[in-house]
Amino acid sequence: MKKVFSITGGAGRVLCSIPALLKYYKKEGDNFYIFAESGLEFFVGIKELQDIAYTPDTKGVFENIIKPNILITPEPYRNRGYYNQEKNLIEAFDAEINQTDDHSDLEKIKIILNKAEEINAVDAMNNAKKQQGKDKTIVIQPFGRSAQPKQNEIVDDMSRSLSLRTYINIVDALQKKYNVIYMGEFMEVEDKTFKIQTQLRQWAGIIEAADYFIGCDSVGQHMARAFDKPATVILGSTFAENITYPNHFQILQKTPVDIRYFPIRLLEQGIDGDIANRYNDTCMDFTPEQEKDFIKKIMNDIEEKVS
Repeated sequence: MKKVFSITGGAGRVLCSIPALLKYYKKEGDNFYIFAESGLEFFVGIKELQDIAYTPDTKGVFENIIKPNILITPEPYRNRGYYNQEKNLIEAFDAEINQTDDHSDLEKIKIILNKAEEINAVDAMNNAKKQQGKDKTIVIQPFGRSAQPKQNEIVDDMSRSLSLRTYINIVDALQKKYNVIYMGEFMEVEDKTFKIQTQLRQWAGIIEAADYFIGCDSVGQHMARAFDKPATVILGSTFAENITYPNHFQILQKTPVDIRYFPIRLLEQGIDGDIANRYNDTCMDFTPEQEKDFIKKIMNDIEEKVS
C-alpha cells in the first residue's frame, strides 16, 4: 500500500506543502499519491509531483487511489511547533509529512510556469504601463480569503486584511511613482489601480513579471517567495514566524506586536477562537501616522531592492 497525502485548505497551503512533498519524493520516489482539495494546478509543471496528484473531481479517485491505500492528512496547524511560533507553515508540513524537525534540506516553494503563462504576464505588465505610464510595476493583494465586502467597507473577521481606507491611502501614494496592479476578488473597489480578473496560475505569472509585491496574509506572498520577488507583507492577527518569510520580505505590523494566536483548525469554532478574534479585532486598524510610516518604509524598500 502507498501513502495518500491529503492536502486540505486553499492554494496557499498547497504551495507550502510542495517543499515537503518534494523532500518525501527524494526519499521514496513516486511511491505515494497526493489528494488535494484545491490548488491542483500548482502541481502542474513539477515533474516529480504532477502525475501523482489528484482532486475530488478525478473520476474513480476514491475506489482506485484512496480506498486501496493509506490516507494521511498532514495538518500543520496541529503541529506543536507551529502553534508555538517555532515553525513556519512550510516547516510544519515537513514535520507532518516527513516526521522530522530538521528542515535544513527544504527547498523553497516551486511554481513552474509555461511560456504562454509568462507571455500573458508580460502582456499584463505592458497594459498596466500603458494605462498608468510609470516604469516600475507593483502588485498589491490587500485582502485575504476571509474578507467580505459589507456596507462600503471590506470586513475581515479574522483581521488578516487591510481596511479599505488603509489600502486606498497606500495605493494613492504608490501611484505617484509606480504602476499598481490590484490582486483580489472585489472588482468593485474604487481606486485607480489596473485590475485583472484571472486565475491563480496567471497571478503567479503576473507576480513573477512585476517588480515588487505588497500583500497581507494570503496566497500572493507565497507566490512572491517562489520567484524570489522583493515584497512587503503587512500583518494583523497572524505571526510572521508562522505564515511569512521575515528573512526575505519586509514585514510591517503594529508594534509592539500584541496579538493572540487564533487556534485555526483546532478550536476555531469554540470560545477560545472567539476570544482570539475579539482580542485581535483592531490589529489592522492603523492611524494616519502609522499608514504614513508604512508607506515610507514600502517606498524605501522598493527603491533599495528594485533597480
